[in-house]
Amino acid sequence: LIRGGKRYALTYRPAPLDDLPEGELPVLKQGGVYMITGGFGGIGLTLAETLIKRAGAKLALVARSPLPPRETWDRVLKNTAATAPLARRITALQRLEAMGGSIMTFAADISNVEDIRDAKSAIEAELGTINGIIHAAGHIDDAPIMTKDVTSIEDVFAPKIHGTNVLDEVFPDGTLDWLVLFASSSTATAPIGQVDYVAANEYLNAYAKSRSGDQTRVR
Repeated sequence: LIRGGKRYALTYRPAPLDDLPEGELPVLKQGGVYMITGGFGGIGLTLAETLIKRAGAKLALVARSPLPPRETWDRVLKNTAATAPLARRITALQRLEAMGGSIMTFAADISNVEDIRDAKSAIEAELGTINGIIHAAGHIDDAPIMTKDVTSIEDVFAPKIHGTNVLDEVFPDGTLDWLVLFASSSTATAPIGQVDYVAANEYLNAYAKSRSGDQTRVR
């Protein structure tokens, strides 16, 4: 923005959670049931740990790739590099359980409505009614816009745009206490090579705004 011969740019600075207005943070139920999409990503695992510490939450981690049967975990860890994605997932789950967390995992494509309906049924049968959802699934495919094709763009859109629409269908207003959508600062910084990712995250921002005033609090 140019105004009066000066250039203005939007920036961000840390905001302590304690300084947020009352009602801005989701209310956690002690022992509540929470579903996290992108459950084995950095955001998902960090928040899973926080939910266990603060509320003794029962968690359902939803991701596209399934974990092997529990009885094979020791063998998998013994025969797999510690830095391999599968080993890191198993280790992370063991750490959460050691904290006292009640955890289940479910392999599902967040952009597939039947998958998420099945996930909802399985989660509620094992853990109880889902109180809230953290939608942290996402995919980045850095590349110049002229080299992107429909397939690569759809891969980026699927978890955030289509996934949000699926959650909207499976969990209509009032079904949940709250729904938290993880967008990105890329909507302000617009990194080179991420035009599709920026668009997908801006969709999340617009969707959250459109749900203001609903029974389910959407942030």
